[in-house]
Amino acid sequence: MVQCPNCGVEVEENANFCSLCGELLLENAADSAAIIKSGKLRRQEKLLTDYQKLTGFQKRKIFWQISALILISGIIITSLIDFIGNQNITWSKYPATISLVLFINFTLNTFLRQKIILMVILSFLSVTGLFRLFDIYAGNTGWEIKLGIPIIFAAYLTVFTLIFLVRKAKQKGLNIIAFSLTAAGLLCICVEGMISVYFQSSVYFGWSLIVMVSVTFISILLLYIHYRLKKATDLKRFFHI
Repeated sequence: MVQCPNCGVEVEENANFCSLCGELLLENAADSAAIIKSGKLRRQEKLLTDYQKLTGFQKRKIFWQISALILISGIIITSLIDFIGNQNITWSKYPATISLVLFINFTLNTFLRQKIILMVILSFLSVTGLFRLFDIYAGNTGWEIKLGIPIIFAAYLTVFTLIFLVRKAKQKGLNIIAFSLTAAGLLCICVEGMISVYFQSSVYFGWSLIVMVSVTFISILLLYIHYRLKKATDLKRFFHI
C-alpha cells in the first residue's frame, strides 16, 4: 500500500491516481514521506491564499461568527454552573452581561465599519447600558450617572477625536504615536478630574498632570522629528518589524 501525497489516503500499489482526490501517485514509494509532507504544505499554502483572497468585510464576518460562538457558549456554560451551584443566577450575570456587550460591539464593528459616527454612538450606548446594569446588580447606588457615564463619554470622545486626526493626517508615521500619547494624557486628566469631583466634590489633579507633561514633551519631540524629515516615517522600518 502507498499513500497519496495530497490527502494521505492509502491506495493500491499499482494505482496511478488517488481514488479520493485524483492526485498523481509516485512510482518510487521511498520518497512518499517527503512528498506527503510537501503536499500538506501545499494545502496549507492554498488555505492561506484562499483566506487572503477574502475581503475585509468577509474576514470581519468570520471573526464575528467565531466570537459569537465563543461568547454565547461562555454565557450558557457560566449560567449553568452558577444555577447548578447556587440554585439561582448570581455571579454569572456579570460575565454574561459583559459578553453580551462585547458581542454587540463586535457586531457594530462588522456591519457598521463604514458608518463610524453611528457605530461610535451605538457602542457608547451599549457600554453605558453595561454600567447601568452593573449599578442595578449592585443595588442602584447611582455611581454610573455621576462617575461611570462621564468617564465613558470622555474615553469615547478621546478615541473618536484620535481616529479623526489619524484619518485626516496626510502623512502617517511618528505623528500617529504623538497623537496617541497626547490623547492618553488628556484622558488621564479627565479621569482624575471626574474621580476627584465624585469623591471629594472638588477638582484635583495630581498624577495625571505628571503623565500629561511627560507625554507632551515626548509628543513634541516625535512631531518635530516627523515633520523635520518632511516625509512619512515608515513605522515598520523604524521598529524593525
